[in-house]
Amino acid sequence: MSKKIDGGFAIVKTLKEFGIENIFTLAGGHINPIYNACKEMGIRLIDCHHEQAASMAADAYGRVTKSPGVCLVTAGPGLTNAITGMSGAFLSNSPCIFLSGNSGVEELDRLPLQEIDQESMVKPVTKWAKTVYDTKRLSEYTAQAFKMSITGRPGPVYLGFPHEVLYEEVNSDQLDSHQLEMLSNPEMSDEDCEKFKKLLSSSSRPVVIAGSGSWYSGAESSLLEFIEKINAPIFTLNFGRGVVSDNHKNCMGQASPSALNGFKKATSESDLVILLGVRLSLYIGWGRTFNPEAKVIQLDIEAEEIGRNRPANLPILSDINKAIIKLNLKIQNDFDFSKWLKACQEWKKEEWAEVDRLKSSDDKPLHVLRVVKAVEDFFGNDTMLCIDGGDTQAWTDSTYNVDKSGMYVKGGPLGCMGVGVPFAIGSKVAFPERQVVLITGDGAVGMNLMEFETAVKHNIPFVCVVCNDQSWGMTKHQHWLTYGEDKTPAGHELPFIKFHEIVIAMGGHGELVEDPKDLIPAMERATKSGLPSLINVMTNPNATSAATHAITAMMTRT
Repeated sequence: MSKKIDGGFAIVKTLKEFGIENIFTLAGGHINPIYNACKEMGIRLIDCHHEQAASMAADAYGRVTKSPGVCLVTAGPGLTNAITGMSGAFLSNSPCIFLSGNSGVEELDRLPLQEIDQESMVKPVTKWAKTVYDTKRLSEYTAQAFKMSITGRPGPVYLGFPHEVLYEEVNSDQLDSHQLEMLSNPEMSDEDCEKFKKLLSSSSRPVVIAGSGSWYSGAESSLLEFIEKINAPIFTLNFGRGVVSDNHKNCMGQASPSALNGFKKATSESDLVILLGVRLSLYIGWGRTFNPEAKVIQLDIEAEEIGRNRPANLPILSDINKAIIKLNLKIQNDFDFSKWLKACQEWKKEEWAEVDRLKSSDDKPLHVLRVVKAVEDFFGNDTMLCIDGGDTQAWTDSTYNVDKSGMYVKGGPLGCMGVGVPFAIGSKVAFPERQVVLITGDGAVGMNLMEFETAVKHNIPFVCVVCNDQSWGMTKHQHWLTYGEDKTPAGHELPFIKFHEIVIAMGGHGELVEDPKDLIPAMERATKSGLPSLINVMTNPNATSAATHAITAMMTRT
């Protein structure tokens, strides 16, 4: 039986049909109809202190679930505040739906409250962006937004709503019908499968590199089978981390020239580089460490990525999992690259000795890697880890042991700090049964520190470990490397901030740690508290990551 509904109800009803249960948001008058419908229909609103944090939490939720994280903000500054998180999601290919109020159509060009051209602003940093002007079409557009965010290469999408469209009431049977079924992703052809096998046959030193596309396609089982069949080394990057465990004998760890795991040596000696859903961005050195004579096989769901920065000898447009399943059916025990694998393992062992030394050091102030080791030792392989910061992120990213897919959440090519607390919140909302830990720098944690109150209010417990070197460490170290330590200007140092006491004041748990022997006991107390927790650790202000050296060399061309 038809009934009168407003635009907010039409949107929320459609989101509910697609299984959306949580929305990250900050309230505003333009979007009250959506809030009202969420309360009526049982969708959880997680209200943050800043739209930036809401957008970042939605980003993390989308990455770890592979289902759209939803961010709802009001018009004008509500939307502009969310654009940083939207941009991060765009560059990291994270499935998100951004819903925003908009100034009214009847007020156009009359200088009403919060009138800006929102759709034009977000188009460069979204996969798809529309403004809806007809209440009867809200269900149709909401369903299209969901489909666009997850089909093909995932990414953020945007829907804007003038207030008339949200507040207007229509009969429910007047809503336009919408597409519920999703499209299938493309699959590697039989011809390309044979070409892949032929290139592999002619290789003696192949390297496999798996990126986020391997995670989104669900390629864990097929990729493990493939790696074990050919017995070749594999490196992983971004959300590809964990698709093959770092504890597996074939996995060398992070795919990065600055990682102390033999990546640079292995790729420079390889004669075949197999790229599986990985973008040749800064994080992988744009592929510049690859042997110039090596052949390249590149599989990706997005044609734009194939050939970026390094032409592919065999370009394949395909879902990664579908392609590897097909390839596994074609190869049995035809390949054995064990001799090459052993060489790569030795290169990693040689470089990793320095990592082990730093992880085991009890020097004070503590090295970031001593903190990383404590997290690994206490929380183990079943912990979902989020990371944030400059040098803190770089040290952690290149050395943390990732055992399972979807358990490692970091930023992306936007290089945005401040994502850590929102990422931890979004990850915990997605998987409340998991232990979530954040390792972050002191500069980064300060950017969205008020979201600890959001976590307290909504009962979203996680443990945050702050590596406090009292500076914007990576930027300061870049300045040192370029101009000398004695020429550090204002703007690089930070005072010691008692973040732990601020979190206690907001209703969470907080502790200060200055001695390595106190790390694990502090983590144990934080976990047992059942509260959002912050452990403030005094760390070495002089520890400069290899990534900082690499970025500085890139900028100064030295």
